[in-house]
Amino acid sequence: MGLLNDLLPAFLRKPQPIVSVDDLADFMDSRAAFLAQKSIVEFCRVRAGVYWQKLFSEKEFQAALNHSRWRAYPACYAIVAEMVESALREPAGLRQRGLPAALEKVALASFSKYAVPEGSPPTFWENAAELTRQRLAATQIGPPRPVREIPEPLARTVFEMVPIHPNLLTNDYDYIFNFLRMNLLRAHEDFLAQADRSALVDELLGAARI
Repeated sequence: MGLLNDLLPAFLRKPQPIVSVDDLADFMDSRAAFLAQKSIVEFCRVRAGVYWQKLFSEKEFQAALNHSRWRAYPACYAIVAEMVESALREPAGLRQRGLPAALEKVALASFSKYAVPEGSPPTFWENAAELTRQRLAATQIGPPRPVREIPEPLARTVFEMVPIHPNLLTNDYDYIFNFLRMNLLRAHEDFLAQADRSALVDELLGAARI
């Protein structure tokens, strides 16, 4: 997964301040990639038990795993986008209604960097953008959801991307949901610590009128 090859090493380095829209785009992209990568891979490793090394060495499974990670990425990106929108509402103040459209532009810029993943429809990235658009639009019907609740309902989409036959899955959804929730809470803490939220809002939406 080229996405992870590029972004995961950066994610593991010393945290960098998030002071511009470009920084924000990198943060959202890398955290979404991390969620997609780790939720799928770690679930499969746990599910395979002591046989995980054998399973992961099979070329057919490697291809299925790579495809699954890409398919999970749009849902993970939409989850991260909702978290960021909620964190930016307070500094946005009366401008908060503009956040969904502004963050959608950030998503489109990130998605445009990548080719359509092998085995995916030509509309893969258009569909990803639409998913993010829908999730961000839904945020406007009320106050921000608690971060621990944000993975629902898209955690179900991530779960459905696991490269294991549904007949072999039982009550495994909770593992994916809890993994996403735990790591989204961490991403939220990191964002609050690293981001100049007022500067980001001004760049995204324009300076507030006095």
